[in-house]
Amino acid sequence: MQTLEIIWTFFKIGVISFGGGWSVVGIIKNDVVPRWVSETDFRAMIAIAQSTPGPIALNAATMIGWNHGGFFSALAATISVVTFPVMAIAATTLLAKRVRLRGDALQESLRTGSLAMIAMTLWTLRPDSADPLVLAFGLAAFVTGAFTKVNALWVILGSGLIDAVAGPAIRSLLGI
Repeated sequence: MQTLEIIWTFFKIGVISFGGGWSVVGIIKNDVVPRWVSETDFRAMIAIAQSTPGPIALNAATMIGWNHGGFFSALAATISVVTFPVMAIAATTLLAKRVRLRGDALQESLRTGSLAMIAMTLWTLRPDSADPLVLAFGLAAFVTGAFTKVNALWVILGSGLIDAVAGPAIRSLLGI
C-alpha cells in the first residue's frame, strides 16, 4: 500500500514539475516530510540527489522508493515521476505539427510558473533561525543579478567575499 502512495505522490510531482531542478524541491518536501522522511533526512536526501547525476525529482523518487520498499518500489517511483512528462512531450510533439503556438508566450508562462515554484522552494528550505544578514545579502545579490548586467558568478562570489570579510563586524554591530 505504501508503494502505491509513493507512486501516486511522485506521479503528481511529475505532472507539475515543469522548470525542474530546484523549482520542485518545495513541492517534494510538502509531500514527503514528515510522511516518509524527517526534515533532517530530507535535507540530506536533497543534497545527495543534487550531487548525483539526473534530475532532483527523479533521484528523490528513487531514494524514497528504495528506503520504503526496496528495488521494485524504487523502480516504480522512478517511472511514475517521468511518466507524465514523457506523455506530455509526446503529445506536444504530435500537436506541434498541427497547431502553431507562439513560442515566446508559452516560454514566458512557463518561466513565470517556474519562478513561483522556486520562490516556494526557497521559503520551505529556509532555516528556522535564518541569519538576517544572510537574507539581506541574498536579497541584495538577487536585486544586483536581476536588475543589472553583472554576471551572476561575480554576484555570488562578491556576496560571499563581503560576508566573509565584513560579516562578522556587521553582526557584532547589530548584535546578531
